[in-house]
Amino acid sequence: MENARAIYVNTLAEGSQATEPQILTEDNVLLAARGWKRGQTVIHVKLLGIEPKMVNGKRNTYLFGDQGVAKVILPVAAEYSGLAQDVDPFTLTNHWVCGVVEDFDFEDEGNRVIIINRVKGLERLRGINAERLRPSERVHAVIQGKVRGAYIVNVGGFSALMPKAWYDWDNEKRDEGTVGEEFPVQVRPTNVKDRIVVSRCHLMENPNAPTSIRVERGTLVKAKVAYIQGGLLKADVALGFRVSVDPRNMRAIPKVGDQVTVRVLGMRRNGYYGITVG
Repeated sequence: MENARAIYVNTLAEGSQATEPQILTEDNVLLAARGWKRGQTVIHVKLLGIEPKMVNGKRNTYLFGDQGVAKVILPVAAEYSGLAQDVDPFTLTNHWVCGVVEDFDFEDEGNRVIIINRVKGLERLRGINAERLRPSERVHAVIQGKVRGAYIVNVGGFSALMPKAWYDWDNEKRDEGTVGEEFPVQVRPTNVKDRIVVSRCHLMENPNAPTSIRVERGTLVKAKVAYIQGGLLKADVALGFRVSVDPRNMRAIPKVGDQVTVRVLGMRRNGYYGITVG
């Protein structure tokens, strides 16, 4: 189970937990709050709920995280939370968000609070990472949500889209991405102004890419069924060596993961093709 009381300090992407977790204690909480405020450090905390609270003599509504010896609170007002007026602040609960320390109040030891500003946190992330968001550059991403056909990810403080088809080369894994999951991605070209599009799979070995291996017509190989699509089987002989198999002469259609013997008949633009034997 993740430790929601941990704080992560980094500038990779909102919600990233790529650094060592920091735990606030009675001995270090004041030192940490002062240092983070002075250095405009981007911290990442998990928000648990919303509560009305009196801070510095004023009563307002705050999103909060429980750090054990202190609460980290985020005012729900748009200039702090970064949320549009029509967006329910509760959507940020159960999420790791970034922020810089705006202020802190430790007068009451039983009610210590560290006030963060998410808008400033995102601005700081963007300022540090803006130069990295060019096509072909490698950046760090965190999944923040899903829409039809794509994941919404955060890269260096910027919201980006990653088509589900680019999550993994394996068709069956394209819907397996989860909110909070993080990984390196490659920035991809796009013709849509002000839109950032990234890909996870373009930094991975593509098992579907045609192999450079040359085999003769009639060669027999053992292959494992990868998937079935459009009346054809796709079977893997080795990494990068995938064969399209016409199943018409099969007694029974195999399942994904089954091993079949294939006679290679030739090569097309998309790779080798053949028929099963036996």
